[in-house]
Amino acid sequence: MKKNRLGKQKVDKYGYAFGWPLMLVMVLLLLYPIIQITIMSFQSWYLLRPQKNGVFIGWNNFNKLFQDKYFWSSVRKTAVYMLVTIPVRYILGFVTAILLNRDYRGRAIYRAMVIIPWAVPEVVTCLIWMLMYQKDYGIINKILLDLGWISSGVGWISDTNVAMTSAIIVNIWKGFPFVALMLLAGMQSIPEDVYEAAKMDGASSFKIVTNIVIPLLRPVSAVVFMLLVVWTIRDYGIVYVLTGGGPSRATEVLTIYMYKKAFSDFNYGIAAASGFIMMIVAFVFVYFYMKAQKNGGMEL
Repeated sequence: MKKNRLGKQKVDKYGYAFGWPLMLVMVLLLLYPIIQITIMSFQSWYLLRPQKNGVFIGWNNFNKLFQDKYFWSSVRKTAVYMLVTIPVRYILGFVTAILLNRDYRGRAIYRAMVIIPWAVPEVVTCLIWMLMYQKDYGIINKILLDLGWISSGVGWISDTNVAMTSAIIVNIWKGFPFVALMLLAGMQSIPEDVYEAAKMDGASSFKIVTNIVIPLLRPVSAVVFMLLVVWTIRDYGIVYVLTGGGPSRATEVLTIYMYKKAFSDFNYGIAAASGFIMMIVAFVFVYFYMKAQKNGGMEL
């Protein structure tokens, strides 16, 4: 018994030794930036007035932030961006997963094709869509003109009325394959006996989906929604490459607003304050996710 106890202690020591490098990396790459941005949000960091950098100014950065109309405009655009892209990506991913979970010829090929939008880098994706969105020779305008739906080319990323819609479409196209793969993995974990029992009881395909598949996918769905929320809040690449936040700030989401405050206005204090708020919002979603998981609401 003593030997086993000593052996267990020895294993624990080795475990801690192997865990320290990971802890060090997490502190350097995660904890330190969080602490630094929190401190900077309460300090003056304005490169055009370097003599005051690092001076504690309390809530001044947040007061200026809340009085900036462009900040609230970016918050509204971020909210619209999230409220549209997250449900649509989930619905498209769910329908795709249902189709890919069926048994038919060539299913493996379709599964591989679905991964392509998600696997392609964001910059490449945006460049492809920019060519398709082009006003004079883009394929989208050509198709719509041939169908007679429009009378002249539309500036999809240069028109303030449709620029945000164009960015949302690219985000959905890029993101729904991830949802499909996650939900497909969840569907394949459901025992086949469950489906067979439902069919023997005379359940239709619709009832199988609504009464069996959807309830049993709740754990996976919760994880997917959390990831989509966090990723969408911090989404920067797609909107920036497509429009740069324009035209006329029509697509200036919160991440682009923060970027411009830091690298165009050189006001790192305001940028840190907006980043701090974004971090708190993300933590709130993660907190509710962890709380639901702890309470057993996400268990099969």
